[in-house]
Amino acid sequence: MSDVIATLEADHRRVEALFKSYRLTTDEQRPQVLSDIVRELSVHAALEEQIVYPAIRAKLQQGSEEADHAIDEHQQIKQLLSDLERLDMDSAEHGDRFDGLIAAVQEHVSEEEGELFPQLRSALEPERLDQMGSLVDKARDLMPTHPHPNVPGTATAQLLAAPLASMTDHIRDFLGGLRGSGDS
Repeated sequence: MSDVIATLEADHRRVEALFKSYRLTTDEQRPQVLSDIVRELSVHAALEEQIVYPAIRAKLQQGSEEADHAIDEHQQIKQLLSDLERLDMDSAEHGDRFDGLIAAVQEHVSEEEGELFPQLRSALEPERLDQMGSLVDKARDLMPTHPHPNVPGTATAQLLAAPLASMTDHIRDFLGGLRGSGDS
């Protein structure tokens, strides 16, 4: 078991690796890598919004402002992900949106790892960070797997919308897998 900060930083490294993979992969493999990016970022955002940002609001001196700023960044990332899911992968607009996604994620990760996470580590006991890490691990499979930019990123909105969004996303993923395997 690792603490919540180590867990989220591992998520960041997975997304960075997926970005590199997307750039280096063949055209045939790109849809799957993009799907993996969408899933990783969607799940990660929901976990932060439901578990981490409420702790930031409660424990950091400027926590509400910090959480609101991070949620605004998530909304931008969710919109870019949503755009990428609907755009033709060969279009210039898709390429521009993908470049925008990388830049937005890099900026967000830099702020989290450089400012928010160190503050949170100082504000919470190691046991509490471990408990949050365990909760994140347990909740991961229950999170939405696609972006929902029209759902506010507040914990309350996420807790209300996430179960239905998650169920819908998991069905969508399953049916997509059936179509992709020739079983439909």
